[in-house]
Amino acid sequence: MRIVEVYGGGDGGGAARYMRDVLPGLAAADEVLFLSLGRDQIAPDGTEVHRVRQRRAFAAMRRLRPDVLHSHGLRANLLGRIYGRMQGVPVVTTVHSFLAQDYRSAEAAQTALLLDGATLPLSRFLIAVSSAIAQDLLERGALPGSVTVVPNGIERPPAADLETLPRIVPGRPLLCIAARLHPAKGIDVALRAMPLLPQAHLALMGEGPERDALEKLARELDCAERVHFLGYRTDLGSIVAGADLMLIPSRAEGFGLAAVEAMAQGVPVVASRVGALPEVVADGGILFRSEDPADLARSVHEALARRPGLSIAARLRAERYTLDETVRRTRLVLHRAMGDKR
Repeated sequence: MRIVEVYGGGDGGGAARYMRDVLPGLAAADEVLFLSLGRDQIAPDGTEVHRVRQRRAFAAMRRLRPDVLHSHGLRANLLGRIYGRMQGVPVVTTVHSFLAQDYRSAEAAQTALLLDGATLPLSRFLIAVSSAIAQDLLERGALPGSVTVVPNGIERPPAADLETLPRIVPGRPLLCIAARLHPAKGIDVALRAMPLLPQAHLALMGEGPERDALEKLARELDCAERVHFLGYRTDLGSIVAGADLMLIPSRAEGFGLAAVEAMAQGVPVVASRVGALPEVVADGGILFRSEDPADLARSVHEALARRPGLSIAARLRAERYTLDETVRRTRLVLHRAMGDKR
């Protein structure tokens, strides 16, 4: 089967991570062609990579002769669905996030929802990375029976060498966040909790448009010396494994891969009670009220006090989310779409 993966573009975020992790697994059994409509540098292993501008997307799809189109991102979804309808090619769309939360202005979000809603029924199947995303799709007009939940997964992390892992301040609680520095990630809420956690240090791993504003906020809160902006890191796993807790203070979260990666290393998660985080974290951490720094701080104190038990529960919870299972279940949906065409 020839699968053309149509990607809207962008090097960061959950969709980009999916391209790098899941597509090589699909390519192990099927022919996978990666068609990017953006300026990203992603080149998934085992795939044939094509990069075109949006206006040439239809011509590229026609040239690649897909048996199934698998789309990711608003632009890719719109163009893939229209092409699939015109050419009789089944389209499967994987939805990685809450569309309404992907935009910084209400006007842009509303436009995106209208455009996506108009073409949503043209996807033969919709893969949601969480039950929360699946419910959102149904509420937005997805056809009954078209939505399948396939959670994200990770490869098993290597055993952490805790004796050599860096500690920012030995003997002090080390909290970490691994996320884009974007308003949807709620990092400002975590910063506002830091004055209530005077012994703790916070390691922020990631880059994004909010970095300057967040650094300014840390200075205003008089906790800048305990908040460490580490930027984009390739050794993220080592830093997470050396932390006491992972914080995920998001305002919206379609899955929360950082939570799974932390839990797999025995690091409990303190996460906001929004989106998919309650179903992903479950007993592998503590949930707090979104937008509430005081409740976040209270949850951190509780998680630190219960850390040994939470660490065991976190490892067990993470075992549910394997990359092999994500690939297997995604392949089943893609083959089902091809079977329906036949």
